[in-house]
Amino acid sequence: MNSEQFDQINRLFQLTFQIGDRLGCESSDPAQLLLTNQPSLDASRIYFPADYTYEVLDAEVWNDYMTEVSPLAEIADILQAYPLTYGIYRQDAVSWWVCAFWLSQEGLGMNVLLRAHRVET
Repeated sequence: MNSEQFDQINRLFQLTFQIGDRLGCESSDPAQLLLTNQPSLDASRIYFPADYTYEVLDAEVWNDYMTEVSPLAEIADILQAYPLTYGIYRQDAVSWWVCAFWLSQEGLGMNVLLRAHRVET
């Protein structure tokens, strides 16, 4: 990893810590950034319990998140050169992970999976 890659990844981690409570999280571990060799969001299923179900996230909902959560928009801006996939890994009717996956291995040395836990009560 070169210094530019390190600086970009460091900034992504800093922004991740600012996302949590802005997506309505009520958990002790609301947002995480994972650097992974997994090739897709679907393949990233290994980071979730087997009984979680994957759902496609509507583009309008994703755009609303980006509008409401400026650190998320900043992450997306930093990673805009890389293909993006987003979705939800759902635990149950009131608890799920909002996920974004960037195929950034070529530029950053690793792909990026962002997941933010949401609980609605």
